[in-house]
Amino acid sequence: MQLYPDVARLQQKPRVLEGHLTLRESEERFRLLVEAVQDYAIFMLDTDGHIKSWNAGAERIKGYKSAEIIGQHFSRFYPEEDLKNGKPQHELEVAAEVGRFEDEGWRLRKDGSRFWASVIITAIKDDTGRLIGFGKVTRDATERMQAQKALEIEIAERRAAELRLQNSERSLRELSLHLLRTQDEERRRIGRDLHDSLGQYLTALKIKLDMLALPAGAPTGEVNAELAECVRLAEDSIKEVRTISYLMYPPMLEETGLQSAIQWYLDGFSARSGIKTTFEVGSDFGRFPRGVELAIFRVLQESLTNVHRHSGSQVAHIRLLSKNGTVTLEVKDGGKGTPSLLLEQSGPDWLGALGVGLRGMNERMRQLGGRLEVASTEEGTTVRATVPAECSSEQAQSA
Repeated sequence: MQLYPDVARLQQKPRVLEGHLTLRESEERFRLLVEAVQDYAIFMLDTDGHIKSWNAGAERIKGYKSAEIIGQHFSRFYPEEDLKNGKPQHELEVAAEVGRFEDEGWRLRKDGSRFWASVIITAIKDDTGRLIGFGKVTRDATERMQAQKALEIEIAERRAAELRLQNSERSLRELSLHLLRTQDEERRRIGRDLHDSLGQYLTALKIKLDMLALPAGAPTGEVNAELAECVRLAEDSIKEVRTISYLMYPPMLEETGLQSAIQWYLDGFSARSGIKTTFEVGSDFGRFPRGVELAIFRVLQESLTNVHRHSGSQVAHIRLLSKNGTVTLEVKDGGKGTPSLLLEQSGPDWLGALGVGLRGMNERMRQLGGRLEVASTEEGTTVRATVPAECSSEQAQSA
């Protein structure tokens, strides 16, 4: 009866031996695989950090042959600053405590050159949980690090370029607004000088000419005709000076408001250009800050100038509305329109393609928190300027 268990054990022994042989073969294949890997440095450390194995990848990346490095401490791969900080020992302590340690940093080759390493250290323990060593895998990530660094530099340079562009655009906008303000002040000064100085001289000249024609027994015939012609020229000069003065800076804009100034301007525009105009204004339209009224009036001037010069239209329709806290001016003509391709290709800064004047008006609108829109079809072009009815005193002055 005792013979049978012995036979069973004898029968099981070949299978156990076969299993051990298979395991050894598997371990040998794994060892050969690790040793043959070229792209990763894979080696074992004892519990104190001394090197116990070395693969072909480690030799390629770090430059040491197996006989030169086995038994050496792995800290020799670290630069001097890391040795002073105790980094190698710290990495082993963390790996032993939590099971693994992962890091990227500079490492040294045999020839003293540096490379950027991606490192993983894994604690190896036996079945009882006792630490028996470490496995270390190192990859040369220098190219990736350099590419990432180059990308970061490129991104930083792009951001700096964008910031410079924004600052440049802001400076140009401020310069544009400054020029507009300077232009308005210059127009106002010249307009007043024309009216108050040159206008007065011309008026005095007309009075003198009238007096020469009044006395009894004054020369007749040709002399009187010449005097009459001089009087007429003086009257025309006075009218022209007054018109130019008012066009440069209409006094009624400050005295009676935007509605009156627009009506006066439209009457003169129709007389000069032959273009008929219609004017629609809300019954409750009142006064607004000086900057708002001036900006709207300048848009009207520029828009009608474009109608006269470019549209070929014989009519212009003007609407002036105040609604929901905004002031809106709309100028619509019946001309040939602006080519749609021009509007589509001009991009966000499309006004620059349509003329310096409109671009300046757009800057006025932006400064006041408003906007300028241009819509064009085969039936004509519509310019619409919308601006908040209330703005700060700083905005009103800068506009």
